[in-house]
Amino acid sequence: MKESDLSVHCRVELSDPGWQVDSKALMALVVRIARLIQPEITAIPGVRHAVAVSCYFVAGSQMRELNRDHRGSDSITDMLSFALGYAAPGTGWVLGDIVICMDAVEGKAISSGNRLEDQLAFSLVHSMLHLVGFDHTLEHDRMLMEHREEEVFATIAQGHCPDVARRPA
Repeated sequence: MKESDLSVHCRVELSDPGWQVDSKALMALVVRIARLIQPEITAIPGVRHAVAVSCYFVAGSQMRELNRDHRGSDSITDMLSFALGYAAPGTGWVLGDIVICMDAVEGKAISSGNRLEDQLAFSLVHSMLHLVGFDHTLEHDRMLMEHREEEVFATIAQGHCPDVARRPA
């Protein structure tokens, strides 16, 4: 399958009133990441020519609840990935859902000295890799994931990470 043969559908939902999200810029970023990890996507049994990802922006309280319920960690995290992996008529292969807490993304950006846009892009790369099967529980898997993360992010950063989210005026 050539890069142009991969169709990527992205849906964005914002339920955090503390942030504004440029849905088109986010969708374009997700499409860009998907095209960069196309070898991993097309290696998934069942994937044909189209994939779908949904991105949900939530407030810190909701993220804490999700993290506690699904990972057993009573804390706020920047993103959670929920790999779904099924075929859906008219959509193609549903890779899964990414839940994003912009307050936590912003906190990570500040603590690491990154721009907000770069931190969001890097965290999205990390989440997308989870959706295609990467993990970092074991040391060997962590090294593989980090290598692929850095490879994909370096390509994205060369083209400038778009302004996707900001606090309302």
